[in-house]
Amino acid sequence: MNRRKYIAAFGLALFVTSNLVGLSANAGSGQNSAQFTRVEMPLVPGWFNGKPAYYVSTDASDAGVAAAMGANFVPALANALTAQPSATDDIYAVTNFVQSNILPSAALPAGPANTSAAYTPLWQVSTVTWNAGTTPYTLKSEADVRQAESAKMVTIAKTNIVVNCPIVFTPEGGKLPGIKLERH
Repeated sequence: MNRRKYIAAFGLALFVTSNLVGLSANAGSGQNSAQFTRVEMPLVPGWFNGKPAYYVSTDASDAGVAAAMGANFVPALANALTAQPSATDDIYAVTNFVQSNILPSAALPAGPANTSAAYTPLWQVSTVTWNAGTTPYTLKSEADVRQAESAKMVTIAKTNIVVNCPIVFTPEGGKLPGIKLERH
């Protein structure tokens, strides 16, 4: 069953606007449809292969991170770190320079035809800190992060924090089927 049919089967439609992603229910399509008509949540910008990408943040294994993200606190997500093969990929969060997170993988293409075995929505947070005496700049890909590390410009530290952040759009992979992108 493709994603669009799966969504329709539950009477739901996903839409994305400038900084919000929402879920709306069709009236009369299910027993709970009258309880809500629209749910909005932040659409988070990031970087993938040098281009903007967008994802939603729903869960975190760390209480403080969950609070900061406005997400569910899910300690069991940390169990994904010990799965074999790994159930997580890195997400790079710069600590001392304001920029969006860097994503090393994405669904290519987005949706049920994805062929990227590396993509997972479960991310192990790796902090990236610019070293003293360096001039920070926006890192837009995992290659940028690794190059800055090789040049001893940044220090990367893996944390034990896992976040669930499904990607909904990248220029390379397109948009997740069934969503509507709008510019405001």
